[in-house]
Amino acid sequence: MIKYLLLTACIVAPILLKAQTWNVQTASTAFQASMFGADVDGTFKGFKGTIVFDPTHPEAASISGSVDAATLSTNNSLRDRHLKEKDQFFEVAKYPRIAMKSTKIEKTAAGYTGTFDLTLKMVTKKVTIPFTFTKTGPNGVIKGTVEINRKDWKFGGNTLGMSDKVKLDFELNLSAPVSENK
Repeated sequence: MIKYLLLTACIVAPILLKAQTWNVQTASTAFQASMFGADVDGTFKGFKGTIVFDPTHPEAASISGSVDAATLSTNNSLRDRHLKEKDQFFEVAKYPRIAMKSTKIEKTAAGYTGTFDLTLKMVTKKVTIPFTFTKTGPNGVIKGTVEINRKDWKFGGNTLGMSDKVKLDFELNLSAPVSENK
């Protein structure tokens, strides 16, 4: 009898620990940098990604996504063109996407912490991002904020007056696939 219980547990446990795959309904990706002490806010659109996440088993999670670099907007067309075209900045024709992929996700007292590989212009660096996950019925929201050093990605060169620190904010509004909502 014990053998059968152990066998059943071995078969059922992986099914119960299966992380849920979420559909991204909307995504908001924003950044803030300082230029001569004044904050410059910007956004990116065109998020594409895969979110596999179970809040009770974050170790089984996998979060990856990218944004379309050409959608950069700071509400200043001259600055946007400069940021998109110049070689010390995004070079969107050559590097069309900015991507990140989780390598580890852990539960914390305040939510979760993810270790991600962030790739900008072929330079990949690890970043640790604290984030929250809120579930309401079949839907969920992931929100996170992190501050990075732009020079770690060889970004911005020695631009006069530009701070090294850049704040990144993201919010993913999720819904579970129909088959998983039942």
